[in-house]
Amino acid sequence: MIKTEKEGLLQLLKIASPFIVLTTVYAILVLVIEEYFGDHIYKVSGQIGSVFGLAVAFFLGFRMNSAYDRWWEARKIFGELTNNTRSFVTKIYVYFGNPENMRETARTDGTLQAAKLIDMAVLYIRQLKNEMHHNFKPVFSAESKQILDEFKVDTGNKISNEILVALAVSIEAGFSEKANVEKGDLMQHINRFYEIQGKAERIRNTPFLMIYSAFTRIIVSFYVVLIPVFIGDIDLGGENSGFELLAIPIMVIISSAFLTINKLANLFGEPFSENKTSVTINEICQTIEQNCNEVRNKIKP
Repeated sequence: MIKTEKEGLLQLLKIASPFIVLTTVYAILVLVIEEYFGDHIYKVSGQIGSVFGLAVAFFLGFRMNSAYDRWWEARKIFGELTNNTRSFVTKIYVYFGNPENMRETARTDGTLQAAKLIDMAVLYIRQLKNEMHHNFKPVFSAESKQILDEFKVDTGNKISNEILVALAVSIEAGFSEKANVEKGDLMQHINRFYEIQGKAERIRNTPFLMIYSAFTRIIVSFYVVLIPVFIGDIDLGGENSGFELLAIPIMVIISSAFLTINKLANLFGEPFSENKTSVTINEICQTIEQNCNEVRNKIKP
């Protein structure tokens, strides 16, 4: 996760470095060819380059905004998951701690059931994180497997859905008819888990318009190739002044900037991929799990 501006600058340089090297070699090659065969042999009007560059810049800006909106939506989804889970486990602790809310058969072990439900909530968070990283069938520890077996979770099906079903069944079976308000409240949290999961899966399962990405790559690459045609060399002070070498850094800066922006848009467009620019779902889920365990530790054995 990028937490400081310094880290952001280092990651930016890491992403841009290949483009800087590539465009530097290309710019030197073009300048050598031009100087060898004669000045301005392929230079065209700079106005054409300005108009074309402006169009590409607007196009990249729109793409970058779309990618960031996708990234920010993913971050909001996991923020919603954090809030919903904290509220859910807190209400589990409170509602199951009141014997009057429980059926006669469940009053003696209400707190024990609350602890198990919180453990199941933790397993749900872990599994959702795994599924966002395309790990649908993780290897469970012996303790986790015991809890899943106790709640009769079918690991052959979609595990995250099975955990939510098991939570709903346990809540339905545990509360008395007098506690319909409490039971309904917890069921609303289960529904929100389904909604959050559905939103996250929609982003994960919907590629960021690959044909759009391919078109952008072609347009940007085409413009970068034509930049020397638009700029040419620089003859300030005459042919022997050496100022034509200024064309190299100018070409490199412009080309690297366009290529780097396009690369960043691709990275932001995949917010659940495991790279420095993706949503830090591992850290978010770790924080949620810690919050759940803090509530669970309040339950007396």
